[in-house]
Amino acid sequence: MGAKKKIKIGRVLLLIFLVYFIYTFTVQQFKINDLRRQEMELSREINRLSAEREKLKKEIELLNTESYIEELARDQLGLVKPGEILYKVSPGR
Repeated sequence: MGAKKKIKIGRVLLLIFLVYFIYTFTVQQFKINDLRRQEMELSREINRLSAEREKLKKEIELLNTESYIEELARDQLGLVKPGEILYKVSPGR
């Protein structure tokens, strides 16, 4: 009977180990999938921010040109050059 008890204890321990292994493996797979999802989201955010950064760099370059500054002054501030007359057209009814 001693040998049969050892075999049963061995099988029970093996079964416990297999259940633990499967559980741990499954939990780790869920964590890996979640991390991959986060990585994809962060990658998209990086791409979006890089595009915005490039747009802002171009705008900064434009802001350093006299013609763009003049255009902004005319459009947004209504400034005119000496001798010019500003006409404002009201929308039709």
